[in-house]
Amino acid sequence: MRRQTGFLALAALATCLTLAACADSQPTRFYTLSGLVAEREALPALPPDLTVGVGPVTLPPYLDRPQLVTRAGSNRVVLADFDSWAEPLEGLFARVLADNLALLLGTDDVLLLPQRRSMPLNYQVEVDVARFDVDAGGNANLDARWWVYGRGGERLLRSGRSTLTEPTQVGDYTAAAAALSRALGAMSTEIAEAIAEQART
Repeated sequence: MRRQTGFLALAALATCLTLAACADSQPTRFYTLSGLVAEREALPALPPDLTVGVGPVTLPPYLDRPQLVTRAGSNRVVLADFDSWAEPLEGLFARVLADNLALLLGTDDVLLLPQRRSMPLNYQVEVDVARFDVDAGGNANLDARWWVYGRGGERLLRSGRSTLTEPTQVGDYTAAAAALSRALGAMSTEIAEAIAEQART
């Protein structure tokens, strides 16, 4: 009888602990990146039939995870407990970049490589991201190198590095996603202007 009573007490305690853990847990919140607004005008005096390929776009391994990342110092990063990207960040980053370039260059022919295409590309864009995160001081940071190649992807026409900072709010991941989107939009503009300069010449 005592053994049965002890078993029931342990079972009740385990149930209570499980319920307490469930009560303390929060649902995961999911975020995405936003592109430049549709009202944004294309860059002027560009050929109407530009074709651009985007890829490869690479992000560092520390960003290859669902959680949003905060830098807590030079050598430490913190992963959000309940705040995650809605899809793998590398693909999301590349798609929003392509959408931004399509808007800025005034063309529907911006493709994510290696997507099948029926026409040759005028330009190909490669991007290597070194940093895309928020810091403990309330800033969203994007640091990336990029290259613009000509037809066939063989001749390098332009290269650059975008080091961008956008203000946000510490601990506000909705604001962080918006600030990271603005930084990506600013880099997209730099790349589009480099392509436009080549297209005009």
